[in-house]
Amino acid sequence: MPNSQFHTAISAPRFNRYLAACNNNRKQAEKLYRLNLRLSQKMYAVIGLFEVILRNSIDRHFILHKGPLWLEEAVMYNGYLDMSPGCEDSFHTVQEAIHKLGLEYTHDRLIAKLTFGFWTYQFSKKEFAVAGSTLLQIFPNRPHGIRQKDIFKNLIRINDTRNRIAHYEPICFNKLTGTISSIPIQRRYELIVAMLVWLGCNPPKILYGIDGVQKVAHEINSI
Repeated sequence: MPNSQFHTAISAPRFNRYLAACNNNRKQAEKLYRLNLRLSQKMYAVIGLFEVILRNSIDRHFILHKGPLWLEEAVMYNGYLDMSPGCEDSFHTVQEAIHKLGLEYTHDRLIAKLTFGFWTYQFSKKEFAVAGSTLLQIFPNRPHGIRQKDIFKNLIRINDTRNRIAHYEPICFNKLTGTISSIPIQRRYELIVAMLVWLGCNPPKILYGIDGVQKVAHEINSI
């Protein structure tokens, strides 16, 4: 974006946060803004791939243990999500997704339509238990002592980062101080890499061609 158009495209309240972090150096603030966009793009791609791997791992696991229409049957009469106290959100989310798909419904399309938040909550205490408490098996390489609640907390953190990016919130600041810092995002990235390993993946191969988070993070830290 040419500098002549930059200030008409970005609102003053939004840009002022970058300006303050750069001690009112406008050139540096513009650079930081652009780097934040690049970091958001890179991180969103990594999270997106992780989401696909996670949901497909869950789907394969339950197909093996419950059958090819496990999710559809979960919301049928006497299905494991039907009238299970504390699981109402998951129940209604699946039913709504099936309704919206209509004649285009297939099991694969249903799996793809559900959000990262839905898959995250399959590790919440209630959903995990009513599904049979077997879902940790999709993480064959998880460290000793990692339990359902640990996986759930990790996925909540990753989903929170995904939502911040999706809502165009900056990810290049320390939220408490407002200073420039990519450390929180680097920690989320490292968490995703670790969880890919737990899932049995090879992160360098899986992320080849779409990564770049660390490179942009280092550029931000050098401002």
